[in-house]
Amino acid sequence: MNFGPANLLFHTGQEMSSRQETRANRDFIVFSIGDSRKPSTWSNVPYFFTANLERRGYRVEHVDIGPARILQLAFDVTWKAYCKLTGRHTRYTFLRTGYNRRVTNAKIRRALHRFPTGHCVFMTFSFGAGPSRPYTLFCDQTFAQHIAYFDEREPDRLEMTTILAERKVMKASSAIIALFPEVAESLEKYHGSKVKYYGNVVNSATMNVDPQELLERKLNAREIVFIGNRKYKEGLERLGQAVRILNSRGMDWLTVNVIGMDHGDLHDAPPNMHFHGYLDKGKPEQARLYKQVLERSRVYVNPNPKWAAFSASCEALYLCTPVVIFPYREFQRTFGDVNTVGTALASNLPDELADAIEALVTDNNTWTRKALAAHAATKDMSWDNYVDQYLKDLAQIQGGSSLD
Repeated sequence: MNFGPANLLFHTGQEMSSRQETRANRDFIVFSIGDSRKPSTWSNVPYFFTANLERRGYRVEHVDIGPARILQLAFDVTWKAYCKLTGRHTRYTFLRTGYNRRVTNAKIRRALHRFPTGHCVFMTFSFGAGPSRPYTLFCDQTFAQHIAYFDEREPDRLEMTTILAERKVMKASSAIIALFPEVAESLEKYHGSKVKYYGNVVNSATMNVDPQELLERKLNAREIVFIGNRKYKEGLERLGQAVRILNSRGMDWLTVNVIGMDHGDLHDAPPNMHFHGYLDKGKPEQARLYKQVLERSRVYVNPNPKWAAFSASCEALYLCTPVVIFPYREFQRTFGDVNTVGTALASNLPDELADAIEALVTDNNTWTRKALAAHAATKDMSWDNYVDQYLKDLAQIQGGSSLD
């Protein structure tokens, strides 16, 4: 009897299976709240992550699981007004509702059916692929951590529904990537070694800055920069007070660039504060202006007490720009003593902020030392290095080896 054709069929089947597996290992389905092809989504992180994968030759399917904008606005505006009227403090929004969860999970199921191969990456801790597919979660904080850190309180009943759902999503995941060390340590207690921390990243496609050339340009700079949206308005108001103090000391020659907010966001802003609004890196002219402002700036300032626009501060540090910020925990855990790469604020007093800015602007020796340290602390924080580490861990998952 001739078993040749059957044997050939067997091997052909193996080869087809192998090709499918190889293709699956070159595919990613990236789910994000917002379009991951746009830099405006979540501090540029999904954009640079997926762009790096695509540059390596991976095929990336981008799935936006953000809620319908009109429904989100209608609910959130009404709900916010109700909470203000009743004195209720909560972070429960349309995104966290059971209705949105059902709609989002339906979107995910449709995407999984449409893309039957490839590894799923969720740029959020709130949603996952369920038990049918391996998936990675990649985010900054869980909802519970966010409430505990920024509000210093226990979650309310409505918030707890999201927290419980997130815990199920995280338990079923294959890998969890945390952007910050303290967050990673906390999650590791519950989810073990599948929690990964790779350091942080500078949101730039290329890392080819010449620090010496940049230092020469910045030594005589008369500009400083604040970056942050309206969540950081408290810090902007404090900076406005400090600038008025500096102006009274004869430093009205200092230009203060504000990126992320408009003139109307600061009542009675000093005349030497220039507002650029939100600069979209997806638009070449705005991306150029963003980089040019950082390259011209002597100091990066964001005196918000608990968070100082971490991603923007990393970009500033890489471009030899010392920071003036409060020493919040995740920054210190990432970079060590703030005073090595800038000046750590110790109080909310505008006078202290003015003193810190004046010292860095007028003392060339101190500024140069800190500017070089700032660049050294971030020069290896590239997306190439970050994705390299992730892909090594992912290879273990796809090879059948667990991260647990």
